[in-house]
Amino acid sequence: MPPLRLTNVLQTALPPLSATSRAVVSALACCNGHASSAGEIAAWVGLRDRHQLARGLRRDGLPPLEQLAGWARVLYWMLEAEAGDRSLLELARREQLDPAVAYRLVQRVTGLRWSQVRRAGLAALLARFRERCRDPFSTPRPRAGAQARASAGADAAAARERLGWARCEPGWAEPRRARPGHPAAVLSERLPVGGSPFDVAIAADGTAYLTRLHAAAVECLALAPFRVTGSIATGSAPTAIVLSSSSRVAYVTNQFAEEVAVIDLSHTRQTGTIPVPGHPLGAALSPDGRKLYSVTNLDRLCAISIDAGRVVASMPVAQVCTGLAVHPSGRWVYVPTWKVGLILEVDTRTLQITRRFTVGGVAQDVAVSADGLTLYAANEAGWLDAIHLPTGRPLARVQFGTAALSLAVSPDEAVIYVGLLFAGRVVQIDRPTLRVYGSLRTGGKPRRIAFDASGRTALIANEAGWVDLVR
Repeated sequence: MPPLRLTNVLQTALPPLSATSRAVVSALACCNGHASSAGEIAAWVGLRDRHQLARGLRRDGLPPLEQLAGWARVLYWMLEAEAGDRSLLELARREQLDPAVAYRLVQRVTGLRWSQVRRAGLAALLARFRERCRDPFSTPRPRAGAQARASAGADAAAARERLGWARCEPGWAEPRRARPGHPAAVLSERLPVGGSPFDVAIAADGTAYLTRLHAAAVECLALAPFRVTGSIATGSAPTAIVLSSSSRVAYVTNQFAEEVAVIDLSHTRQTGTIPVPGHPLGAALSPDGRKLYSVTNLDRLCAISIDAGRVVASMPVAQVCTGLAVHPSGRWVYVPTWKVGLILEVDTRTLQITRRFTVGGVAQDVAVSADGLTLYAANEAGWLDAIHLPTGRPLARVQFGTAALSLAVSPDEAVIYVGLLFAGRVVQIDRPTLRVYGSLRTGGKPRRIAFDASGRTALIANEAGWVDLVR
């Protein structure tokens, strides 16, 4: 989740920007100015290469990426210094950075010493930043009419190319009618996929879709044989993906684009977007497929009408994260509140909080059993909670001793998979007894987990650069 204060400071300080430049600014804020290479940032926001990135920044009157990253870094230090009365020496040592490098970066970016920057304050630093962004030498010269039209045509063609450069044919099929099961918990195959894989979903025909946070794309995967069959270009930082059970459509939260993408799975392309306030993180679809619920980094829960294609209601929720679950009845949505240590039960008809479940720690992912009786919550503080929904009472707590960030319940409701991000493991829990009986050593950083319709196969997205197939 992007550091909201720095994102707001940067985007408030700047004039209106194109969607791509806003995404670049959000990407820099997300890493506190620790910029990756220009090529990696370009991939993150869905551009072809560093040259296209540089041209886009110039068009919006922004300095080159290296300078923009330097400003983000200095502004981050300023925010930290003012919030905790810390010296730059402390901040540099906390980041394991040579203090001399930090002091030189401040002077190179701002033209002032750190002591002068601190005395002037944040408002003066932002004013200086705005002046640098209006540098007339960074503004492109006006083009002749024919040249401008040709360039516009080339840009439009490039945009179309980004949105549909690859094709896969899923060939939709009806869900299997056989009784569902669960995997035998064997790591069968591993498929390398770059761009920080985060979320995964498997359609009824067995085609899987994988979001790639740092590549502005969703990959199409076939399970037999296990391979990549295509790629769908999206907005920047695609995070959660939700498949509609009633149509060949998926919804993807594009964080830095501040939108939910609508993807046509039959033609494997993004066909529309739904603007949301802030960066959308998690999402969940109502059982009837007519409402999509999404949380954003402005600490809001948004209700989106699929028919209208817009946000129709929203409510404030403290410190949201990427987890979200809708009750099978469609009556309630469950929203974990991250460091607040609460899970909120929200009435979907009124968007009013009906109950609060105190779990403590750092609530992350949530899931509801198919019968609607039990709520499960993975907690970054190192455990899994089970809550009896009719009474609101806790049933059990399973301790892991390490951060639990994701979970999924198998279609037969027999097994719960829980991803232990920093331990590089996914544990299996017997759902009736809540006893840990197995562990898959995935390595890396296991993120979201999905089962196919039969329950015999699971996929585990891994932020370290691959996806695991479990049989």
